[in-house]
Amino acid sequence: MGSVNGVLVLTHNNLKLNKKCIESIQNQDIPTYLFVFDNGSTDGTSEWLVECGFAGMAHPENKGVSAGWNIGLEFLFEDPAIDNVLVLNSDTILPPWFYRTLLECNVPFVTGVSFEDLAEVMKPPTVSLTGGPDFSAFLIRREAWEKVGPFNEDMKHYASDNDWHVRAHRAGVMLYNSHVKFYHERSSTLKNAGPKDQREIQLQADADRDVFKEIYSVYPWEKGYAELFKQDG
Repeated sequence: MGSVNGVLVLTHNNLKLNKKCIESIQNQDIPTYLFVFDNGSTDGTSEWLVECGFAGMAHPENKGVSAGWNIGLEFLFEDPAIDNVLVLNSDTILPPWFYRTLLECNVPFVTGVSFEDLAEVMKPPTVSLTGGPDFSAFLIRREAWEKVGPFNEDMKHYASDNDWHVRAHRAGVMLYNSHVKFYHERSSTLKNAGPKDQREIQLQADADRDVFKEIYSVYPWEKGYAELFKQDG
């Protein structure tokens, strides 16, 4: 069995939020090993990460969420001591018990649930395993990664989580939501980007969702999406 609790965080600008996220990782009540994949930050984030000495990789351009997840997870799972990785958006803040509580669920894949009230997040957790994963903060074990495979990089930033969910269902891997709360400043990259970058993000989001529809003949928000989880793999 592995003994190292891996953490993967993708960053792209938003230095202030990145610092808060990483501080909350460092404050977990179990030991963690942090790996940061920087997607072309231009606001001092990449320099700060180097100064702090965090393990990770930096790319001059934004390779996308799917590529960052794949590269980071492949790197971490190459270490035989790592059997589980907590994957986080960098605009999240975790309560100290978050990682440990998700581990105690003892399932191949489990997420927390996003909240925008930090005081609510810091209340003692109540675990209730249901469907409806929240990919802003998810714990993935080696067995799930090996069975389902990498995220589809044809969807650069958006919808690859929906695609992975469908593929996991077809592979017989249940994705759980634990309802353990974490703080999430939603859409922070889009909100904090300039007009030109916002437009590029929106265009890429539309393109990514179109790729999903080409594969499954439905968009993730349409009624037919739920039907994908009633079909046998």
